[in-house]
Amino acid sequence: MPIIDRDTLLVAVQSVYESINRFEALLKSETLSDPENITELLVSYDEAFKVLKGIYLEELERGASLPLLESILVEERD
Repeated sequence: MPIIDRDTLLVAVQSVYESINRFEALLKSETLSDPENITELLVSYDEAFKVLKGIYLEELERGASLPLLESILVEERD
């Protein structure tokens, strides 16, 4: 797995989380002609978030100078 710096990891976690929120809001709006495409994207982003979250938590356990996950997200995702 490629190594990324902690700032990039932080931004990636936040960006993927925000994208998930945007896609979920879009699905709830019920104005889509093809919600299946958004649902597929949402599944991909959810999987990416799980991976990034795991890496982020590992870095915190190793003593990385990163803010707690809960402090950078509006609400924590599983």
